[in-house]
Amino acid sequence: MESIKSWLEHRKTDEKSSLILLLKGYFFLIVACFLLLLLPICQSTSNTLVDHLLFAVSIVSTTGLAPANFGESYNFLGQLISLLFIQLGGIGYMALSTFIIFRQFDKLPSLPARLLRLEFNLPKRYPLISFIYSVFVFTILIESIGAVVLYFGFSELEVEYPVWQSIFHSISAFCTAGFSLYGDSMTSFQDNNVITTTILILSLLGSIGFIVLFDFWLRITRQRKKITLTSKIILLSTFILWILGAVMLYFSDMDLWSRGLEGFKLSVFQSISAHTTVGFNNYDIGSINTAGIFILLILMSVGASPAGTGGGIKTTSITALMAVLKAVLKRKKHITFLKKEIPSHNIYMAVSSLIFYSFILIIGTWSILLVEGDKFVFESIVFEVSSALSTVGLSVGITGELSDISKIIISFMMFIGRLGVLTFGFVLITEAPLMRNKPEIEDIAI
Repeated sequence: MESIKSWLEHRKTDEKSSLILLLKGYFFLIVACFLLLLLPICQSTSNTLVDHLLFAVSIVSTTGLAPANFGESYNFLGQLISLLFIQLGGIGYMALSTFIIFRQFDKLPSLPARLLRLEFNLPKRYPLISFIYSVFVFTILIESIGAVVLYFGFSELEVEYPVWQSIFHSISAFCTAGFSLYGDSMTSFQDNNVITTTILILSLLGSIGFIVLFDFWLRITRQRKKITLTSKIILLSTFILWILGAVMLYFSDMDLWSRGLEGFKLSVFQSISAHTTVGFNNYDIGSINTAGIFILLILMSVGASPAGTGGGIKTTSITALMAVLKAVLKRKKHITFLKKEIPSHNIYMAVSSLIFYSFILIIGTWSILLVEGDKFVFESIVFEVSSALSTVGLSVGITGELSDISKIIISFMMFIGRLGVLTFGFVLITEAPLMRNKPEIEDIAI
């Protein structure tokens, strides 16, 4: 333990070194998961090395894209190992590491503190110790309650191994992993309100992030008079995107429209699944028309919220960009949301996140089009890449049919998505030297 303490104290704590260490941590988790899944004692059916790799990346990144039927590919041991890595990938391996480190030392060293802030996108001066405890308390509490409720739903339908089914799907839903032990995901349970509603609630709680949960806890215990602006933005944007997405998806697809209320319920589930990046489906995604696919694509790209288990550009970034648009159109000098001014550095981060996400999406789509352009239609490939980059897991059914090269590209997209597009960008780009003189200002046409 003294050697670990010495290493932490002498390790570089600048942002670049911390980001690289965070990247190495997730890479190590993927390699460990991959090697364990290769063990014959974990497998029920044989898969290729590339398929096992895609499974490993999808598990650690909590995406849910699968080149084959997950429940049939791995036996109980393989599923248990996968669930462990889903949990590590969902709550963040640094959360567990920081908790262990804090239990051993008097105070939290600067390196784990910096890594934790980077992993959860936490604001400066955020109470780290209280936050890390809340992560574990909320995770255990929510997943346990979810598993109990799901048990009643699965038991009512007399499925095999209802206890294991409940535990697995509860953790998979809260971590927005989207992995199911059933080949058709949740399609078989679309008429069971207990199961579908529980899955949706777990997904929403995981996607809104631990900041919101922690804020509400402080408000309930009267340690804080009101919730933060971040929580307000997350809740409002999540609700709007969920409802708007469901309505637009419902009216986009004639099959859903023809089913009436039942069709709208299916639309609500798929809207939340895409927006929270959980990736479960209770409806055949491949049968949805192009207009419906476009709506899901937008929801996936926006993604979940910061400090949560989901991916995507993030709701707070989109909200900041909408605030910029409103300020420009109204000729305002200050960018505000809910009567609060948004700091300029947050605006820069939001713009950068959108641009870099779009750039990686374009490169990923173009790369797979070069390989699979004659085999699949354009919208299917874009949907697959966006699903991987936003760590969603929804698919129109082409994942297993992709070539090995395309599967590796998809795996790389999932890795970037779990790490975060901006975090990946910071790792790639060397910090520029400080300019001694202020650059000359010149107006340009916009």
